[in-house]
Amino acid sequence: MGINPAQVKSLQPGAHADGRGLYLIVRESGDRAWAYRFTAPDGKRGQMEFGKLSEYTLAQARDKVFEFRKALKAGTDPRAKRNIEQKASVTFKAFADAQYPDWCKGCSPEEEKQWARSIADMKLLHDRRLHEIATEDVYEALKTIWFEKPITADRTRQRLERLFDAAKALKLRTGENPATWRGNLKPLLPSARKLNRKKSKGGHTSLPYEKLPALMTALRLETGRAARCVEVGILTVTRSQEVRRMEWSELDLEKKQWLIPAEKMKIKGEEKPKPHLVPLSDQAIEIIQAMPTRGGRYVFPSDDRNAEHDTPFFANALTNTVKRCGFDVTMHGMRTSFRNWGADSKAHNFRREVLEFCLAHRVGDESERSYWTSDMIERRREALQVWADYVKPKKPVDDTKRPALKVVA
Repeated sequence: MGINPAQVKSLQPGAHADGRGLYLIVRESGDRAWAYRFTAPDGKRGQMEFGKLSEYTLAQARDKVFEFRKALKAGTDPRAKRNIEQKASVTFKAFADAQYPDWCKGCSPEEEKQWARSIADMKLLHDRRLHEIATEDVYEALKTIWFEKPITADRTRQRLERLFDAAKALKLRTGENPATWRGNLKPLLPSARKLNRKKSKGGHTSLPYEKLPALMTALRLETGRAARCVEVGILTVTRSQEVRRMEWSELDLEKKQWLIPAEKMKIKGEEKPKPHLVPLSDQAIEIIQAMPTRGGRYVFPSDDRNAEHDTPFFANALTNTVKRCGFDVTMHGMRTSFRNWGADSKAHNFRREVLEFCLAHRVGDESERSYWTSDMIERRREALQVWADYVKPKKPVDDTKRPALKVVA
């Protein structure tokens, strides 16, 4: 028989069982408190007092025990949950602002700015306490940006996942991570990549390769460093983040090549990306050599006067430069233009693998790649030089302006 409401104030000193682990502890002093006895996840017996009789009625104490039993079933010690609730008054915004700056040390300044933007986008979570945030809360916060900017939203989700892992490690919350994808948010939100492809109608806006020479001609009239960065990006068919962050230390102009470090590479499905060696065309080298070094780190430092010294461009700076030239396309779309040129042009017969290697794409399945040890550098050098000659032909030498040779009798 359990305790009835009439007994809670009349029971004599001792521990009185109500059932399901709930006890009313009556002390000699007359103080009365509720306690829960249970078997912890590690197999040991445990007891904790969770409130006084003045704080919880019998019905409320039973409800509290129901919560404890539910936590135990999920593998959480109710004592840990109670401790967290007692000390975890920190809000999501306060915790995030205290954590991510340390994670960004040693990274580019852009990394910290991206973290700040991600946290700013999660306004619905800002004032919530860490231990109170559940999957449905993260879902509602992500929904505000998921369909408008899916790729950015997915990166934000990954950052949230890291923050909640850190909170759990610091004993500020228990239970499952509410920002994980598989088995959690995946059934609730559409794939960010598929949504992005649908949003952009088949991918990044590209330009028919026949119009690339006209764009390169228009870029010559742009005097800023962003235009030079765009030109080299088109000539090397590299990603925007790679060419924007090109460093002098990565270049070997004598060997006509650029080694992009592994940490700057972004390859879908590649857990451990490798460095990418890019052969440089004559036209790309000419542009790079014309850039002033002034002891800086980046080949194309930002033109923005408000930017920190020797800071790379943001992605929209390159896209805006292209738009000023009268072409509404993205930098990533230039890679599509190159691939279409490689597939359609009758002026050459480059193998598919050569073109894919130029784009730093993985070729073949895992078995095929295990036997593929060549980086095809010379074939890629040939392909990129032909591409450069197509989009930015070398200036012809005017023989009429050469001095006449004197014939010595």
